[in-house]
Amino acid sequence: MKLTNLLPLIRKNNYHNGATLIELLLGSSLSSFVVGLAGWGLVHSTTLDQKASAKGDIQYNSNRALEFIADEVKLGTKIESDAVGALSEAPDFTLPNGAKPILVVQVQGLEQPVIYYTKQAEGIWDGPYMMERWGPDFNAEGEYYPTQINDPKTWKAHVVMDRIDDTPETPNCPRDWRASNSNSTRGFNACVNPNEKLVKLNIATTVDNKTWQNNVNYQVETMAFARSSMFTIISKKLIPNTPSDITFEVLGGEITCGTGGGNIPVQTNLYINENKQTWNTNSALTLPNQAAGTTFDVESISGDGSICNGLGMTVSTTDENTSQLQVLVNGDDVPNITPFANQNTIDFFLQQYVENGKIKIAENQAIYLFELGVTNQNSPAFDLQDNVVLATVEPSN
Repeated sequence: MKLTNLLPLIRKNNYHNGATLIELLLGSSLSSFVVGLAGWGLVHSTTLDQKASAKGDIQYNSNRALEFIADEVKLGTKIESDAVGALSEAPDFTLPNGAKPILVVQVQGLEQPVIYYTKQAEGIWDGPYMMERWGPDFNAEGEYYPTQINDPKTWKAHVVMDRIDDTPETPNCPRDWRASNSNSTRGFNACVNPNEKLVKLNIATTVDNKTWQNNVNYQVETMAFARSSMFTIISKKLIPNTPSDITFEVLGGEITCGTGGGNIPVQTNLYINENKQTWNTNSALTLPNQAAGTTFDVESISGDGSICNGLGMTVSTTDENTSQLQVLVNGDDVPNITPFANQNTIDFFLQQYVENGKIKIAENQAIYLFELGVTNQNSPAFDLQDNVVLATVEPSN
């Protein structure tokens, strides 16, 4: 008999008998397998989504953090090759217990350096480590708050990013370069070149989850240059960073004895390492082959006591706290001050050095603005254009 002829008989004979125990067990096992397979697929898909999301997050955060740090390095004049030793230059900073200083940047105009360091994660931040920055805060325009620039006691530490890897690893620095901290981790380290103008930065992040077989890791690095400045302005004093030819030139100025009064004579003096330099201010003064580290002070004197009720006011860069003198470099805002008694504005004396309300000069130049009539900043006579001086620093041949 053919098999096809048996099948109707089997169906007929078992039509009212129901399923056997074996069939039930087989069906149950098959159902469990299908449900389990679907559940495993769902869990696996969810895990992959979580890992992809975590990797996307740390990639974005790492790249943004590195970009932020590199931008601040560009503001600097020097990158300390010994981050630990450089902490002595920041007396208002206290390194947290167990923290590791990695990047210390000297920025022109700041009394103390900006410091980046790593420490164990705490609070709401994910570990194992996190990175913090100590320095002045930024305003909405991405500039340092003016009130904090000269007041490091107001500086605070802020978290730059978390999930920093804590695996010990000595940075792999190029030849003749130096690891800023030989005890740094793979998570954040830096190598500084011999002239302390270039830094190689590395950030490595990690995310752990008990349901994952492997951690999610991401590593990124970049090079950043400190601003290639020929000089540094420290407490209003000009100090060349390399042997230089330095030129000082009086661009002009205007100060009168009251509204419609006569012009008050102004004298400009220059001091090199506190020694007075002879200078006929009717022409520019060029000083060749000035050694790196030499200190230059500019002084302005209005009147001689014989006119305008005995006016004889002296303003100098030797007074770092004076409000009667501003030293501006490329990119600084031009003070928006209405001049006294319809006198010429600051912009008038800086016509070729201003663009869109900001100082537009070379990176090797600085401008001095003097107020020589009054000390009260709220006075209408306080206009910072009584004497304007330009300094240019060129490398010596």
